[in-house]
Amino acid sequence: MTNSLKKSYASLIVAAVCFGSIAVFSFYLTQLGVSSLQQAFFRTSFTVLYLFIGLGVVYSFRNITIQRKHLTHFIVYGLIGVALGLIVYITSIAIGTPVVVAVSLTYLYPAITLILGRLFLQEPFTRIRLIAVPLSIAGAVIVSLPIFPYVIAVPLAGIFLALSNAVFAAIYMVLGRKWSGHEGYRPSVTTFWGYFFAMLWMVPIYFIVSLFVSDSRVVGFQLLLPLHAWLLLLGFGLIATAIPYMLTNVGVEKIDASAASIILLLDPISATFFGFIFLGQPVAFWQAIGAALIFLATILIALEPRFRENTTTANHSEADSA
Repeated sequence: MTNSLKKSYASLIVAAVCFGSIAVFSFYLTQLGVSSLQQAFFRTSFTVLYLFIGLGVVYSFRNITIQRKHLTHFIVYGLIGVALGLIVYITSIAIGTPVVVAVSLTYLYPAITLILGRLFLQEPFTRIRLIAVPLSIAGAVIVSLPIFPYVIAVPLAGIFLALSNAVFAAIYMVLGRKWSGHEGYRPSVTTFWGYFFAMLWMVPIYFIVSLFVSDSRVVGFQLLLPLHAWLLLLGFGLIATAIPYMLTNVGVEKIDASAASIILLLDPISATFFGFIFLGQPVAFWQAIGAALIFLATILIALEPRFRENTTTANHSEADSA
């Protein structure tokens, strides 16, 4: 395995760990009265600010521009790949969808990524991925199960929104690989413009959602927040958003989107760990089993290049013998 490939795997693993902190930030911000849509708005805004400053320090601002012919790409990327993906999940929860249902449906995105990667990037359906996808999804669902199972009516709209979140997550992976790796843009540039347009999209989306939802926990907006709330929002944008999304784009430069989406399912493991450490949420035995399944799927994906090399070597040896 080359150093660049190792860097890609490491980037995706760190990204998954960072994504796991989302629940902690969101929990404390909600306790402070910051609505879900306000959280989403400031996550995108602060992410744009961080990336703009970082890109200005590392690169000349002239080197972060995008070609006019790709402008539409990034506008769509910001809407479908970022903004809608940030909003549909919390809207699903807001209308009464149990968290376990919303999370479990969201973790269908590796399977969707596998299909979209095949359709739009000509990524192969390898035997390893066809094994790793159901393993990772099963593990993610098990990790996300509540400690005390319950039965509750699930609104059809909530199911649709949660499934939409899985689709948007898959689209983000596929577009990130197509327009970062294929068009030559740096991962940080791709992330910056995706979030820049997502920030712009947040305004009309906010007003549209407010027409149908009146719950202040979802659409409330206030600027007179305590200092620690602003510090949490700044950390939310950096630790749970800017860093992991940029690392995700670094990862998909060298790794197929379908494989990367499976590695990112380490997210629920880190979320469970952070929940235990910061929120005092207990960890059930079956969650450890789910974590083991995700690790197994991740190991299979990590070893896939070696399996390919061994298969290629064996085929060449058979050809030489013939």
